[in-house]
Amino acid sequence: MEKNYRLIKDKNARAFLGSQAFSFIGSGAMPIALSFALLDHGFSALSVGGVLAATDLPFVLLLLVGGVIADRFSRKAVAISSEVVRALLALVLAYIVIWVTFTPLELAIVGAGWGVARAFYAPTLTGMTPEIFTQDALVAANSFREGARAIGNLGGPALAGFGVAYLGAGKTILIIAVCYAISGLWLSKVSGTIAPDVVERSFLEDLKTGYREVRSQTWCWLTIIVYSFMHLLVFGPLVVLGPLIAKRHLGGAATWGVILAFEGVGGILGAVAASRFKLKRPLWSASIIALLGSPSFFLLALRVSPVFIAPSVAMLGFGFSFVGINWETTIQRFFPQEAMSRVSAYDIFGSVALYPLGQVLGGLETHFMSASLATIACGIALIATSLILIGSKSVYRLKST
Repeated sequence: MEKNYRLIKDKNARAFLGSQAFSFIGSGAMPIALSFALLDHGFSALSVGGVLAATDLPFVLLLLVGGVIADRFSRKAVAISSEVVRALLALVLAYIVIWVTFTPLELAIVGAGWGVARAFYAPTLTGMTPEIFTQDALVAANSFREGARAIGNLGGPALAGFGVAYLGAGKTILIIAVCYAISGLWLSKVSGTIAPDVVERSFLEDLKTGYREVRSQTWCWLTIIVYSFMHLLVFGPLVVLGPLIAKRHLGGAATWGVILAFEGVGGILGAVAASRFKLKRPLWSASIIALLGSPSFFLLALRVSPVFIAPSVAMLGFGFSFVGINWETTIQRFFPQEAMSRVSAYDIFGSVALYPLGQVLGGLETHFMSASLATIACGIALIATSLILIGSKSVYRLKST
């Protein structure tokens, strides 16, 4: 608790974590705002899946490049530049939605640029954390980082849900642009980051080094592969199926925003719990805890009252917040600092490589089965993939240092 209190008092830590909260709010709101912008203009679920995939595909393809860049140059400068670009592109998206008679193609093109900027932002965060915080404060720092992410998961859907319902998708995206601008401003106040050494290695050598680091730990590459299929079969389809079920049966964007906001509430509670309790077998125990959220998929599929769906979604947020904190801390302790952003890039790349395909899959599924049946399939897939990690000897044997 004393470490947590020191972090709260530290201005540098508050700027770093506050920046991430605003960034996550923007990133949490953008897919929802784009989804309802399309649905409200009469476009199909397949169009929604295609546009969301277009925003995430460049993110996936350029993550490894982003990781190398973050290890070669100032991670702070890379992160600020990414936030500025995302703010500007959000302004362009808002203009298109408000003033242009658009098709999904226009949103997909600009959204792809947004995904490119995100690819250079994401790998910097894991690498910046050990630069700013000492080793004994990493768990607390990652708990606050996950808390910032959870605030984004709370504020992003709430912003998108109520913003779309009462202001419209275009004006909501304008607010998202402001979130990215604030994030970049706060990042500019962060000090203590490390200036990288002059690099004499080739770009390809850097990529190979990151790959060798990841391949050296079975628990690492296995978890990445499992989460790749989890994004294909669970989370990718859900971002299409959820808004569709909400629009047809649960009251629309505002209700969906509230439901997802509960995921953020659960994430905050998970961050608090992870900072208080040290797990002997961090990834194995966290994978069991992640299963707590699996009932949310079946409740959503059955279209029960949001009063029952929301607490279950909170458990989903709690479980994956717990997983995220233990995963980040484990990576930061097992891999060298000079390769941290590359390891993080391989981690994110591998985990979300199939996510755009999952979004398209969610749209395709609605042509062959009901959205409810497809959501049940997502819940079953979540349980199955989690059990792979729980049954893994390498994950079980990994102990906290």
